[in-house]
Amino acid sequence: MKAVDISIHDITELDVIRVVEIENISFTHRWSLNSVISELSNPASICKKACLRDSGVTAGYIFVRVMVDEAHILKLAVHPGHRRRYVASQLVRHITWDVLKAFKGKVILEVRSSNTAAIRLYDCLGFKSLYTRRRYYDKPVEDAVVMAIDLKNHG
Repeated sequence: MKAVDISIHDITELDVIRVVEIENISFTHRWSLNSVISELSNPASICKKACLRDSGVTAGYIFVRVMVDEAHILKLAVHPGHRRRYVASQLVRHITWDVLKAFKGKVILEVRSSNTAAIRLYDCLGFKSLYTRRRYYDKPVEDAVVMAIDLKNHG
């Protein structure tokens, strides 16, 4: 499939219903509406959405929490109708190279060990597998692969 043309913006409270819709389609362990709203109000969080340029529809989102020397990608999801069209990679690139360009620490994340497409995506973006967290996920129980990119060694 060809890349979809998107623009990336801050998530606002007006977007939470669409974010939760994508969340519910994408995950078995889902954030509630209140969890999404809470993350939006966290001063350490970066919450971005990818909007289709032609329609303005939210195609995906990313939530990142930044600590002193580490940023953690908490959630990344793309609506099934827009997957495999580079929405996720554009969101991750935006976070790592635009939003965090002055940040000189690690960006880490966990991904289900069976999610080979996501692991390949992160690998292509420069993330490296660090270790496995056994039985990290439930519904179903599954290991997580912990991946990271060290931005002080890039760019």
